[in-house]
Formats: sequence, structure tokens, C-alpha cells
Amino acid sequence: MKKQKNGDSFEGYTRVTSILNPFTDFSQIHPDVLANAADRGTRVHRFCELYVKNLLIEPIDEDCKPYFESFVQWFDTVVDEVVKAEQRLFCDHWKITGQIDLVLRLKDSDSVHIVDIKTPQTCSKLWALQTAAYMHLVESNSDIKVSHRGCLMLSRSGELPTMVGYSNHDRDKDLFFSACKLHQFVGLK
Repeated sequence: MKKQKNGDSFEGYTRVTSILNPFTDFSQIHPDVLANAADRGTRVHRFCELYVKNLLIEPIDEDCKPYFESFVQWFDTVVDEVVKAEQRLFCDHWKITGQIDLVLRLKDSDSVHIVDIKTPQTCSKLWALQTAAYMHLVESNSDIKVSHRGCLMLSRSGELPTMVGYSNHDRDKDLFFSACKLHQFVGLK
């Protein structure tokens, strides 16, 4: 059954990031700054997606260039094969959905990695839970066995990005699904 998009949500399914939103505090960031950062992050993701899919023909926005250059340095140096890029997946059991940035194999490795692209300059504890949910989505929608997951923190100065890896898969999945159960119990939208 094809999931129908209704505005910013998918009928009957909750986004992974929406489940984690109640645990995120952006109150110390001015709303205009937050909106601009979110917009830039969306555009950076789009440029990275086009690059990965070898479809980039448009010029890179000036405010996105350093982040994009950071991504390209990393991608060209370490990526061997892209398995999935910017694919929306669904879990019928949990009624969740997530947009997976990258599923790939790195050079000198047979193992599969989930990589979530990030433009913030500070880590969030919730990234571990987000990537654990993405791991579940990939594995429950394919015969792919993910062995590594992490967040690629792009540099705002165009330098090599920082990879923040997560290895406690079971704990992080348990924490995410606890948040998911609470989200469903309370009936959050």
C-alpha cells in the first residue's frame, strides 16, 4: 500500500523526527536564526543528494558552499558504493516513517553504514536514537544488515566533516521505541 502524503505528514504514520521533537529544546535560539539554519540545512541536503546521484547541474548557494565542499571531500575520499540515498521508508508495525540520507559501503569495507547528514555545529544526544530508528527502517524494509550508523557533521568552513558514530544499537533502538510508545500513548501529532 502506497503511503499518501498529507501536507507535512504521511497519513497514519509519524516521522521519526516528530517523535523526538518533544525532547529537543531550541528555546535559547532566536526563531529567525533557527528558521534560517533549517532552510540552509534543507538546501545543503538537496545539493548533497544531487551530488550523490550525479545530478548536480545547478550552482551551489553561497551560504551552502562550505557545507557542500565539506561533504564532497568526505564522499569522494571514503565512499565506495551508495546503496540508498534520500529514500523515505515506512514501518507498518510502529506506524513510523523516516527519510534516510545515505546507506552506503565505505572503501576498504564490506559493511553497510547509515549516514545522516548534519549541518549543526554541536551534537545532539537524540541523533543516536534517530539513526537507530533509521537502522530499523532500513532493515525492516530490505535484506540489508546495517553494521554502522552515524551522523556526518559538515564543516561550516568547508573542512573535512566530523563523523559521530553510534555503536550501542540495541540500547538506542530501545530508547527510540520507548519514545515512540509514549508518543502514541499521549497522542502527540
